[in-house]
Amino acid sequence: MDQHRGELRVAILCAAVLVLEGYDLGAMAFTVPALSDAWHMKPASFTAALAAGNVGLFLGSLFCGWLGDRIGRKPVLMGCVVLFGIMSLATILADTVNMLVLFRFFTGLGIGGGIPTSIALLSDFSPAKRQGGMVMAMTCGVPAGNVLGGVVAARLLAPYGWQGVFVVGGLLPLLLLPVLALFLPESVALRTRAINVGKNAVAQLFTPGLARITLLLWLINFLSLLTIYFINSWLPSLLHDLGIATATAILAAVMFQVGSIVGGLGTGVLVNRFGTERVVACMLVMGGCWLLLLGLTQVSVTLLAAFIFGAGLGVSAAQLGINALPGAIYPPPIRNTGTGWALGVGRLGNIGGPLLGGYFLAQHWAPRHMFLAIAAPAFLLAVMLLVLRRARQISDVGAVKA
Repeated sequence: MDQHRGELRVAILCAAVLVLEGYDLGAMAFTVPALSDAWHMKPASFTAALAAGNVGLFLGSLFCGWLGDRIGRKPVLMGCVVLFGIMSLATILADTVNMLVLFRFFTGLGIGGGIPTSIALLSDFSPAKRQGGMVMAMTCGVPAGNVLGGVVAARLLAPYGWQGVFVVGGLLPLLLLPVLALFLPESVALRTRAINVGKNAVAQLFTPGLARITLLLWLINFLSLLTIYFINSWLPSLLHDLGIATATAILAAVMFQVGSIVGGLGTGVLVNRFGTERVVACMLVMGGCWLLLLGLTQVSVTLLAAFIFGAGLGVSAAQLGINALPGAIYPPPIRNTGTGWALGVGRLGNIGGPLLGGYFLAQHWAPRHMFLAIAAPAFLLAVMLLVLRRARQISDVGAVKA
């Protein structure tokens, strides 16, 4: 009972952190149309600011992944919350694209460290039979925060301008800090930290039983996050280009995150029963089909929002399952490192997604053609996950024989 209460407390507190991180992750994309109007610049002009946040995510995941195994999950997580909260507030001081780039980089640095540390911490407290479903449920906080960001942006942009979105995104994390300090437990995995002293934690990800799995996991995270952040970064602007009003475009884009939440919460039981890779592969095929419909049809805004919901139910929710894999694959002494580096390498996809979308826009691609192009990775990812499942089975058999 005590272990279950500890697991639930970690899940709730880390989910709260991830809600706020999800809010700040989406804040830039939701404010691009308003910034474009206020600064009299085209949306493509903010590509560097979108990409800078993702560079921060990349470096934060790598560094804090390693640091969480060395000094503890809790202090690293709290430090990340301080950083992205302060930097979100500082964003309101920006009056040039270069300043936006700087502040979004440091915001991303804090967010990038918080996500893998939360996953590792909950994985430390969760028994193997519940780990996948619990991590999926907790990481629903990221798309939930993105939904919150969309709703807040739609309400605040008109009366308070784009700055109001970042004020909310900066104050809430700082208010959460005392709660984390008082109630968030530290991981029992720190008792095993001595095993890791003097060893290169990153090198341990490439031991004979893990090397192939690590490389597959990195590639899957890269392609999945490229797809998601392509959509997250440009969907409101693409819908706006289709003639949809800014506030309506934001609310329609939010359905991608709503689909992710529903998918993450609704498939946790299936993941625990049938395995993460098989369930997530099916979700990706479904999400890819909805993206194809977005590109191939011309429908009302209501149906468009339904298609976007379906894409989120498949593609975005699939990443929540992918997030759970490092916590299941790696042992506690290298779990934070393994999770941080898997997501960190995946963050190169975060960088590539906005850049790829910006390139397509610069080449004057129509929004519907962009939807068709981004559907292809979903089907490829489904195949790769089944390959990963087979690689894990072979590795398990080899470990038993050894």
